Amino acid sequence: MALLETRKRGRPRKSEVMDTLAVRLPEDIVSKIDKYMAELQEQFPGLTVTRADAVRQLLIAGLKAEKSKRSKI
Repeated sequence: MALLETRKRGRPRKSEVMDTLAVRLPEDIVSKIDKYMAELQEQFPGLTVTRADAVRQLLIAGLKAEKSKRSKI
């Protein structure tokens, strides 16, 4: 490493800023999310799917469905 090149400490910056959102959910909804997460894991065996990934996918799908439902009215 050259004298002028110094590495910064900590995690590298991400290109996109994400907010943290904490929610409380009933156990039945959490189990449905976990089931969906397992289905995604089966569809993409080499990919690690987390509960947060599953929640993001479900939210995106739900928002798209709601948007298309509203545009038909």
